[in-house]
Parts: sequence; C-alpha cells; structure tokens
Amino acid sequence: MKSRWLRDDSGQSLVEFSIVLPMLLLILIAIFDFGKFFMTDLVLQEAARDAARYASIGDSDLQISQVIVQGASVLQANLLHIIITPGERTSGDPVTVSISYPMTFDPPLSLFFPNPLTITAATTMRVE
Repeated sequence: MKSRWLRDDSGQSLVEFSIVLPMLLLILIAIFDFGKFFMTDLVLQEAARDAARYASIGDSDLQISQVIVQGASVLQANLLHIIITPGERTSGDPVTVSISYPMTFDPPLSLFFPNPLTITAATTMRVE
C-alpha cells in the first residue's frame, strides 16, 4: 500500500506555475520591447519623410532639423543624429535626410541584442 504523501498532489499546480512563469514574463517583456522598437522605427521613417519633403522645397537645414524634432517628439531629441546631404541644394538634384537613434532594450533582452541598437531611417527626394 502506498503511503499518503505519494498520492497527495495538492502542490502540483504551484510547481508547474513556477516553471512556466519565467517564460511568460520573458514573452511579455519581449512584446513590449519589440513594440517600442517598431514604434521608434516608424517614427523615424515618418520624420525622415517629412524632413525630406521640406528639404525638397528649399527649407534651411535648421528648419529641417526642427521638423524632425517635432515629428519625433516621442523620442529624446538630444539622441537624434541628423544628416542632410547635400548642404547646397539646387533644383533637380536629390536631397537625402538620414536620422539615427540609439534604442536600448530592457535587461532580459539586452543579453540577446546589442545594447544600444541604432535604428536608422533615410529618405531621398528631388529638389523642386
């Protein structure tokens, strides 16, 4: 006859939950971090597109930088790296606006990805 403690399974669900909980938390943190990554990428792409449009109609580099900072207002403006080429623009030539931004992942994912990860967006338009 088996003893009583061999048949008792009252703590089984607690043990199973403690095994599954770390993986669930890692998945939840990954969802938030990848959401932050995709949001940052989309914000940079839209800001680069708007800035290239302003550059194509002849605005100055200072005005173009202000358009980028306003368009990427959810990001830290001091971390934005903006490159506008060429400096002297003539009608018919292409103008390129490039924006880089370093994004950091939260601790569990920072073990798997470079920290910070530089996200870059660039748009080229013809000067009118």
